[in-house]
Amino acid sequence: MGITMTKKMEKKYIPLANYFEVALQQEITLSFSELENIMGQALPNAAYLNKSWWKKTKPPLSHYLSWTNAGYHVIDVRLGTSITFSCTQTKATVNNLSKNEEENPSAYIIRGIEASDARSFILLQEEIFQQTDFMYNVQNEVDLTVQQLRKNLTYWKQLKNRTILLCVLNGIFAGYAVVHGYKQTKAKHVASVRLAVKEEYQQKGIGSALMKAVEGWSKQRDISRLELSVMEHNNVALHLFTKIGFKQEGIRQNAIKLNDTFINEYNLSKIL
Repeated sequence: MGITMTKKMEKKYIPLANYFEVALQQEITLSFSELENIMGQALPNAAYLNKSWWKKTKPPLSHYLSWTNAGYHVIDVRLGTSITFSCTQTKATVNNLSKNEEENPSAYIIRGIEASDARSFILLQEEIFQQTDFMYNVQNEVDLTVQQLRKNLTYWKQLKNRTILLCVLNGIFAGYAVVHGYKQTKAKHVASVRLAVKEEYQQKGIGSALMKAVEGWSKQRDISRLELSVMEHNNVALHLFTKIGFKQEGIRQNAIKLNDTFINEYNLSKIL
């Protein structure tokens, strides 16, 4: 997911530019925290202190290109609270929208996790963990502190074959995919994947979009085999992974005990 920019902007504003490029709403109000969630880092102090920072439309600054290149302009500034953007052009017609987009014309982006996302990611994991029994294998990660997660992320950047991809929908964290590449020389082409989407954002194409991003990220790092595990009764996940080309390789019988019931687990993989 990306855009062709007519003018150069600072790298940190590119996720915001990608968001506005896919936005369908004629008018969008985002809180400061939602804007920072989209960007993956904090807004500058000037954004909190000066309305003129948001009204800026001339060089040498270039942050405004992240919304003006997509046809949006700022119509209301509530410093420290929210910003309202309005589109000066027709983004899409009803005939061009899918059923889901007609019902929920929300925009989302997928980006790599930043150290500043650590606290929000832990909260996202905890929330999803409470919503489902399918995330039985992440308790240790849920128990990580912010500092421990940041330390892990720093280490992962050094390895270059592990990451977390976040889906940010209208400034709200909606889901994520963890890609965990192996360190062993003979298995560096392999990575395990874990996908999770908040209950209220399921059936909106977010899972498919995250997996597409996982595949793109993996190919850039010479990862050619993806692996994952799914409980046999997780029909939604099985349908998604089968649809995008994952093949079942085996069954781990009685792999999980859930509410005093043994459950089989399927091993799936995809060759990129």
